[in-house]
Amino acid sequence: MHQILLGKSCSEIKSFSPEISIGSYVVDPDGEGGCEPIVDVVFCNMTEKNGTGVTVISHNSKNRSLAKGNSSQGSYARAVHYSGVSSSCISQLANLTAISSHCEQFIKYECYGTVLLYNGYPYGWWVSRDHEKMKYWSGAGPGDLYKCACGLTQECANSSYGCNCDKYDHDVWREDSGFLTEKCHLPVIELRFGDFIYNHEGFHTLGKLKCYGTI
Repeated sequence: MHQILLGKSCSEIKSFSPEISIGSYVVDPDGEGGCEPIVDVVFCNMTEKNGTGVTVISHNSKNRSLAKGNSSQGSYARAVHYSGVSSSCISQLANLTAISSHCEQFIKYECYGTVLLYNGYPYGWWVSRDHEKMKYWSGAGPGDLYKCACGLTQECANSSYGCNCDKYDHDVWREDSGFLTEKCHLPVIELRFGDFIYNHEGFHTLGKLKCYGTI
């Protein structure tokens, strides 16, 4: 059972009641008069991140899943639906990111013979809450076009590319993973992958949306 509605986020709940315990709560990021509160499915981790109160929102695509399509860009599509939030009220999650000082979402792509961002000719990408095709991967930011985390440190499998998967191996599993942290783009609402020819395939993993701190 959910507990009493106390705030717009778990961090706000924690600030009002420092002694409150870990559990499921009702939160309403956009406040009274907006979309319906998120009921039963919001987990508040009151000990993580130095006890600030972390709001954790789950979804239907958190398990490691096979991506298999055809050779075209983005031929595989996986829509992400967040627990307790209708597609018409994704603004609830936009408000959650706006009132939180930090948000993050883990994302990973494991590739076998498939490329990802491929130096400006992407076969895979994620879609922001505003339905925008994003041109960077985890560990990078909006200004780091067509790069993953390894591209920022120049440690990718092929230094000529911005992601490990872009080396385009035909017999080696590689991966690009890390956290997305740009609040104005979160949460992820769709995953797209392509370049599936012969026996090439990939696996994707998308973590829960986590937000904490107050502004």
